[in-house]
Amino acid sequence: MAVLADRFRTPLYVYSAATIQNRIRAFQAAFRSIPNTICYSVKANSTLGVLRLLARNGCGFDIVSGGELERVLRAERRAAARVVFSGVGKTIPEMESALKESILLFNVESRSELETLGGVASRLRKTASIAVRVNPDVSAKTHPYISTGLHEHKFGVPISEVRELYAEAAKHSDLRVAGVSVHIGSQITDLSSFSDALKRVAELVKELRAAGHDIRYVDAGGGLGIPYHGPIQPFANIVNAYAKAVLKSIQHLGVHLLLEPGRSIVGPAGVLLARVIYRKKNDGKQFLIVDAGMNDLLRPSLYGAFHEIVPATTSRVKSIGKGSAGTEVVDVVGPICETGDFFARDRELPVMREGDLLAILDTGAYGAVLTSNYNTRGRAAEVLVEGAKARVIRKRERAADQMRMEL
Repeated sequence: MAVLADRFRTPLYVYSAATIQNRIRAFQAAFRSIPNTICYSVKANSTLGVLRLLARNGCGFDIVSGGELERVLRAERRAAARVVFSGVGKTIPEMESALKESILLFNVESRSELETLGGVASRLRKTASIAVRVNPDVSAKTHPYISTGLHEHKFGVPISEVRELYAEAAKHSDLRVAGVSVHIGSQITDLSSFSDALKRVAELVKELRAAGHDIRYVDAGGGLGIPYHGPIQPFANIVNAYAKAVLKSIQHLGVHLLLEPGRSIVGPAGVLLARVIYRKKNDGKQFLIVDAGMNDLLRPSLYGAFHEIVPATTSRVKSIGKGSAGTEVVDVVGPICETGDFFARDRELPVMREGDLLAILDTGAYGAVLTSNYNTRGRAAEVLVEGAKARVIRKRERAADQMRMEL
């Protein structure tokens, strides 16, 4: 890590291609008993180099905007046939683009969206394959900002109303009913939530088929969580248990399963490297001020999210466990003019010197995609490590890059 930081400077995102590929293979093995497509959730990490790697390994893509569709097409033009379009606010231009590219499936979230999509399809003389995203009123038992499966959330159609919507879709000559979709949230670690949701979906599939609808796909969404701290199980064990929870109710329905993992594939594959600029003490409170800020990694400020932070300076790593460096309780903070600009509070870490390197772990998901130019700070560079080679997949942003579109 220190070599990469010296070569590419900090703050720096570093991704492991091997980790991403191994996790894709784990998903493929766990769900091999049923026809499936892994539609990677682009919102987790949308950098083109990462998307190209995923496409090369057979992934489809779950998108929530026209911009994400453009990224997928730039990464792999032929991947359009493996694209699922989710999200509550699809615009007419976005629908037009997706229809022209003949994507696999639209996950419809409301009656108004269904009517709009039907009109756009008619005008373009295209057929839109649709699934209705069902809101099963099942708790994801996760952070309220990333829970999506309860009736109080903006996502999906209440399961009590969904049959009527399918009946309307079936009457439209330019809409093809093809599946049922469900996604109850993100960073889910209680697998019973998946079991509960898919049980309701399976019952719905049977009812819809009895009503004459050709349900070929079940989109089980994503949401499988990762351990940000504490004991770490082998990922194969986690994804096998997840597959058991998902497949329990739908295994014998004869459907093609669509999965939308994001964080569970790329999260642990990424680290954010930051260098300690200053040590500072305020009335006994110790701060490590680093060169990364909340504009580089928003999750701790936005969600109060926990990320492990470890020394990445070679000499400091060697000293851990020998008692020579000791530990201290510190706040790890950035240079941005906000009290909310922090990565950890009251965290016990090995004593770090100014100039030492830190690695913030599990930042491959919802790290770079949530970056901003707050305080006119340039976005960090991103590097993909494949075997012994490391290459830049996103250049470090300069002030001139930020101002290029301004008049």
